[in-house]
Amino acid sequence: MRILFVHPNYRSGGAEIAGTWPPAWVAYLTGPLRRAGFDDIHFIDAMTEGVSDDDLAARMAALQPDIVGTTAITPSIYAAERVLEIAALTVPHAVRVLGGVHATFMYRQVLMEAPHIDVIVRGEGENIAVELFTAIAQGRWPQDRAAIAGLAWREGDQVIASKAAETIKDLGQLKPDWDILDWKQYTYIPLGTRVAIPNLARGCPFTCSFCSQ
Repeated sequence: MRILFVHPNYRSGGAEIAGTWPPAWVAYLTGPLRRAGFDDIHFIDAMTEGVSDDDLAARMAALQPDIVGTTAITPSIYAAERVLEIAALTVPHAVRVLGGVHATFMYRQVLMEAPHIDVIVRGEGENIAVELFTAIAQGRWPQDRAAIAGLAWREGDQVIASKAAETIKDLGQLKPDWDILDWKQYTYIPLGTRVAIPNLARGCPFTCSFCSQ
């Protein structure tokens, strides 16, 4: 089974001044997926490479993935939705998956406004992705989706969510696949050096009233 992850081509106009930033999410997902036996995994960093919609469609058509996955923070949600819309038009047989913090908290709105999204992964995606992709590979999608914690999907005019998945208690068990990233693309401009962004912690000890997390 062929998996394609795409980092959406969203640009804030600010952070890019200092450099190009490696999307660590794909390494954290690919690591456990490879250990679960998925070895045909591809990644397109549409943001760093400046990939146009037409070029993205052409690359999807060439790869013919069985799953297309992307992620979104709130500012990049429409770029992420566009990735999966392109997938729906280009490789309609592929299961289209969205994750990330915006999709986690706003899954109802996202699923209602973007009918080309098949399923949303809510919360930390490492373990959920292994369960979901295994179900797809074994032909148990979509009938077994309700048994997988941390998902949301659409049934007719309704949005359905399975129970929340447990958080990952021991980050030491996570072994990202850093090789999925093309490191020469990522540079911190002020120092002229490569840059990496590992996750050394998750969550937050504070309780700010304005924060969704």
